[in-house]
Amino acid sequence: MVEKIAVTTSYGASATSIVAGLSSAEWSVVGIVGGLIIGVATFFVNLWFKLEQLKIDRERSKNSG
Repeated sequence: MVEKIAVTTSYGASATSIVAGLSSAEWSVVGIVGGLIIGVATFFVNLWFKLEQLKIDRERSKNSG
């Protein structure tokens, strides 16, 4: 139990020091890069769903025709 508390405290202190150490310009870069990553991920997820929908539509048209 003590080890778990120590590990949690250590990670918390590390995260706090990283967050406190970033300047506003660095936060801007984090925002830009994060936005780009989310945009690209959204594109690929949407592409996958569209391809799955196309596959379902083709199977339906085969079965009904």
